[in-house]
Amino acid sequence: MKSQVKWGAGMIILGVIISPIAFPFLLFYAVPLVCIGAALIVFRSREDRIEQAEE
Repeated sequence: MKSQVKWGAGMIILGVIISPIAFPFLLFYAVPLVCIGAALIVFRSREDRIEQAEE
């Protein structure tokens, strides 16, 4: 498993754990964590494709 997937899964899990603890206040931290984690997982192989296209 690539490190992007590990970090993405970790951020999503942390965001989901934080969100119900103090609902209105910690959403400033939980929502970006989930979004960044999802983006890491979705765009994990984009670097490989960009490097292959340059060659």
